[in-house]
Amino acid sequence: MKFPAALAAGLLAVAAASAAAQQPSSFKIGLATDMSSAFADLSGKGSVVAAQMAIEDFGGSVLGRKIELVTADHQMKPSVGSALVTEWFDRENVSAVFGLAGSSVALAVQAIAKDRPNRAVIQTTALTSELAGKSCLPNSIHWAPDLYALSVAVTQYMAQKGGKTWYVMVQDTAAGPPALASATYGIKKGGGRVIGDVRVPFNAGDVSSYVLQAQTSRAQMIAVGFGGTDLVNIVKAGRQFGLTQKGGATFVSLALFNPDIEAMGLDLAQGITFVMPFYADMNDEARAWAKRFTQRAGKAPAWGHIADYEGVLYYLRAVQKAGTDDARKVIPAMKAAPLKSFSLDNAVIREDNQVIRPMYLTRVKSPSQSKGPGDYYDIIGKVAANDAFSPLSQSACGMVKK
Repeated sequence: MKFPAALAAGLLAVAAASAAAQQPSSFKIGLATDMSSAFADLSGKGSVVAAQMAIEDFGGSVLGRKIELVTADHQMKPSVGSALVTEWFDRENVSAVFGLAGSSVALAVQAIAKDRPNRAVIQTTALTSELAGKSCLPNSIHWAPDLYALSVAVTQYMAQKGGKTWYVMVQDTAAGPPALASATYGIKKGGGRVIGDVRVPFNAGDVSSYVLQAQTSRAQMIAVGFGGTDLVNIVKAGRQFGLTQKGGATFVSLALFNPDIEAMGLDLAQGITFVMPFYADMNDEARAWAKRFTQRAGKAPAWGHIADYEGVLYYLRAVQKAGTDDARKVIPAMKAAPLKSFSLDNAVIREDNQVIRPMYLTRVKSPSQSKGPGDYYDIIGKVAANDAFSPLSQSACGMVKK
């Protein structure tokens, strides 16, 4: 039997539509981060590259569905981040969100996730200790090291090495108070004392007045509790005003990333001591991963980018194991799985949903010590995971059994 051409075309269209309807929808995960502000270099497009690498290394699909990465700039505004993630969870069927640079944005999104227990949030960038503290959630994991891990070991070490008087500069954001508290604790443990502190506005631009306050204090050590453009500007102004050369002060960073060192140059950054969870020369696999990242991103990875990679990869593995994207099953699967790879050594997800791992004491090289691009620092010590992170007995997280 022959069908009229119009009818035949209509039948084909219906068949095509039916076939398309039977195709499984994509499995969506979201990455919301700073693409245009002070943290863009340490997160931004590099975080997108890292997440894409994790998807590729996992195999590109999960539970029979192609993995789709959706990305956005939250502009470092909690209101924007909250609206964005609400849209993703409620309308676009995004299963999990990663990134979330900026502690104020991260905490705002944590509040959104509280009412959506089947959706997961993997905090791979924000540093505030509250994410695994009083704001902890069963469906959220704090993958990035917190401010305790980044602050206590390095301030204690430098105080023990002779830095007895300290001036602490923290950001005027949600990360500020935890950074100050952690730095103060480490300084006191090392036998030092804080003789002054200041809160610096985010994306401050002109930081001269804050640097002059630090200089007036005559402190031996200047602890800076933030990374990104603001840190770079603080160090540059410190050199301009003779804080380090004439005044003899030493910078200690509580959040230093490779892009910050590149922006300053070794001439300015030399001697800064800090702590980090990952470095590209850890082993051959780490070097290969960093080389691959650099080829795609056009720059060396910051340690936050490896957190993006790890968080996405281990989340997808847990989804596959759980057989669902329901965070009430996926997060327990993540916690039960071993966290061991080229970048993770004896890491675990604790009861408070904080990833704890060894941390590395690090000092930036002088230009004469560097062998070339990317050779920025020396590893001067390793801190065991249980020593680097705050004791679970001190946790303010409601999920921790007392």
